[in-house]
Amino acid sequence: MNAKQKFLNLKNSLIKNLKTSIFNFIKNKIKKNYEGYIDYLLKSIETIKIKIDKPQEIEILFNSRDYDYFIKNFEVLTNLFKNPVEINKDSRDFIGGFKISLVGGNISYDYTFDNLIDKASSFIQMEISKIVNDSEIKSIEKEFEGYIQQQKEKKSEYLRLYEQIQF
Repeated sequence: MNAKQKFLNLKNSLIKNLKTSIFNFIKNKIKKNYEGYIDYLLKSIETIKIKIDKPQEIEILFNSRDYDYFIKNFEVLTNLFKNPVEINKDSRDFIGGFKISLVGGNISYDYTFDNLIDKASSFIQMEISKIVNDSEIKSIEKEFEGYIQQQKEKKSEYLRLYEQIQF
C-alpha cells in the first residue's frame, strides 16, 4: 500500500475515533447533568425562535428521553413561542439536541448532536488535508521508499557477508 492510502486510512480512523469519543463524552455529560442539558436545549431553542416563530404551527422533534421530559413540562416550550408548538418523538433516536421546523413550511433546522458532530468532522477533515498536503505525502512516501531501499541493501550486504563465512 502506498503512503497516501495509508495516510487516508489513518485520517479516517482518527476522525472515526474522535467522533466516537465525542459521542461518548456528550452522553456522559448529559447523564451527569440532565438539568444543565435541558437548560442548553431551551437556550438553543430560544436562539432559533427568532427565525422560526412564524404564524404557523412549530414542530420540535426530540429523542425519546427528551420527548418524555418535554411532554411532562410542555408549558416550558409553549411559553417560548407566540405561535402553537407541537412536539414529537423522532423516529431516529439521536443522542441529544433537537430538530425544529414549521409545519407545512420550508424552514427546518437540525440541531441534533449527531448532525453537529458530522458537520464538525467535515471541517476537521478539511483542516487535516490543509495540514498535510499532497507534496508532503509524496515527500514522506519518497523518504519511506528510501528507507526500504536502505534496508534491502543492508540485508543484501549481510547475506553476502554470511556467504563468505566458512564453517
